[in-house]
Amino acid sequence: NHGPASWASLSYSRDVSVTLMYGLWKVCAGPDCKDLSDYSIYITDAWKAASAFSILGMVAGIAALGLACYHFIMRVLAKPETQTLKFIIMVAGILALLCVIISTSCFGGGVYQKYLMDKAGFDIGYSLILSAVGGIVICIGGVVFFVAS
Repeated sequence: NHGPASWASLSYSRDVSVTLMYGLWKVCAGPDCKDLSDYSIYITDAWKAASAFSILGMVAGIAALGLACYHFIMRVLAKPETQTLKFIIMVAGILALLCVIISTSCFGGGVYQKYLMDKAGFDIGYSLILSAVGGIVICIGGVVFFVAS
C-alpha cells in the first residue's frame, strides 16, 4: 500500500519514527493509509474545493493535450487549420493554470493554515509543488501553441 501524493507531511519520532502525509484524497500514518472521507468531520470546505479544482485543472490539461494532438493529426492529414481550435487549446491551458492556482490557494490558506500545519512542523509536500509546476507548464504550452501556429 503506497502513500498518497503528499501535499503536506510531517516526520516525528518518539519510540518509533512515523511520517504523517496528507494528500487531497488520502491520509497516511507511515505505511497505513485511509481515505480522507473516513475523517469527514475534519474535511473543511477549503479541502473539498482544493480537491475539486485539482480535478478540474487536470481535466482542462487533458483537454488541451487531446485537442493539441487532434490539431497535429489534422495538420498531418493536410486538413485546413482553424483559429478557433488553437484558441480553445490556449484557453484550456490557461484554465488549467487557474484551477491549479485556486486549488493550491485553497489548500494553503484554508487547510495548511487552518490546521496550523506550519507551526506543527509540517512540510509542503512534493505533490503540491508538482501540481503548481504542471499547471504553469500546461499554460505556457497552450499559449506557445497558440502564438507559434
